[in-house]
Amino acid sequence: MNNPKDTILTLIRDKISRQQWEHWFIDFTVKRIEGTHVVFEVGNLFIKGYIEKKFDKVLKKVVNESLGSEASYEIVYAQINAEHNFEMNKQEDGALIRKRPVLITPLNPRYTFDNFIVDEFNQFVFNLLLEAARKPATYNPIFIYSEAGMGKTHLVQAYGNYLLANNPDLRFAYLTSEQFMNELVMKLKSENMEEFREKYRKKVDVLVIDDVQFLAGKKGVQVELFHTFNTLYEAGKQIIVCSDRSPKELSDFQERVISRFQMGVVAQIKSPSTEALYKIACKIVEEEKADISDEIVKYVSSHIKGSIRILKGAIVKLIAYKSMYDSIDLSTVNVLLKDVLQMQAEEDENDILNLVARYFGCSKEEILSAKKNKNLSLARQVGMYLLNKKYRLSTRKIGNIFGKSHPAVISAIKNVEELMGKDIKFKTTIDNIEKEMEKKTGKAYS
Repeated sequence: MNNPKDTILTLIRDKISRQQWEHWFIDFTVKRIEGTHVVFEVGNLFIKGYIEKKFDKVLKKVVNESLGSEASYEIVYAQINAEHNFEMNKQEDGALIRKRPVLITPLNPRYTFDNFIVDEFNQFVFNLLLEAARKPATYNPIFIYSEAGMGKTHLVQAYGNYLLANNPDLRFAYLTSEQFMNELVMKLKSENMEEFREKYRKKVDVLVIDDVQFLAGKKGVQVELFHTFNTLYEAGKQIIVCSDRSPKELSDFQERVISRFQMGVVAQIKSPSTEALYKIACKIVEEEKADISDEIVKYVSSHIKGSIRILKGAIVKLIAYKSMYDSIDLSTVNVLLKDVLQMQAEEDENDILNLVARYFGCSKEEILSAKKNKNLSLARQVGMYLLNKKYRLSTRKIGNIFGKSHPAVISAIKNVEELMGKDIKFKTTIDNIEKEMEKKTGKAYS
């Protein structure tokens, strides 16, 4: 006889798409059935609200099919309470003490799931890591990618803190790719590679490597990472890798390394909406116990595009100013944050595309059109390159401007970089465009 809880979950899964199931129901369970009333449980409040709003008809239909036309349901939130889930040991005198977690590398205790702002742009990765912390090695490996400053580090360290609170015997290692490489080089020089391999292949239950993109071209380090990855995976140990781009976009990586990254769950943190940035800004102000007006918080969050890290730096700067001078207004905000507020983004895009069009003997409209010839294609690629490298626009934003796919933008930027290395005349053209833009806008390019 089938378990009624499993039957209900199976019916839900059959009535929605695979993407919806994996995106929203990864942490969704039947907590209990009380007669004809079903109590579902989810891991966070955001998902609870979203499922109630978007999947109400599906859930009603399923419980009616399972328990009759009078059946009902509710969704409850499983609060994270790691503080009470530490395994306890007894001292000789009978007193209870918490086990100390085995930290091979340190974690920031301020990074928790509780103080992480969840919204549509990051909720899948949040949900995935929360579930992975509750059920270690269920999803393995996990590859998380996003542009810089989107909260990857906060999330993976929150994962580590939660995991160790509930499983203090687990041996946890979090390190950047640079730390991994530097330690490897140091052990090579001291002819002590066995110690390095012992540490990361045999003494680790969970390995998290951040910023893996910096290992591009480092063939020797990639080989060591490949074998470390294989050893841990075969032993059923959890592996999490973070990057600023997807596995297929990692250049100068061995194919076998890329294939390992793609073996499990690949998840993206997308760009946050203005509303999401506003929520995050409010949370920062609340945590700092600061008195910054809602008008200023809304203004700043609507003029900083994408990066949560930049937003946090901006808000903290305003809090510091307010604490020193006791007052702050919008004109002061514009002065203090002139380097990060994107007031002229659209105007700048038009300026640079008009300039590129002039150098290539065409119009901006033609560059943005679907017309195809060698000169226009190259002009488009140059426009994409300059907007990305000099104006720091994301490749996804550039794709929206030109009506191109994300991989197409990446390919265009790479093509321009390669041409600049081969063709001196072409590089001179790019340099001249940049110099003219510097004169026009007064921007210092790097």
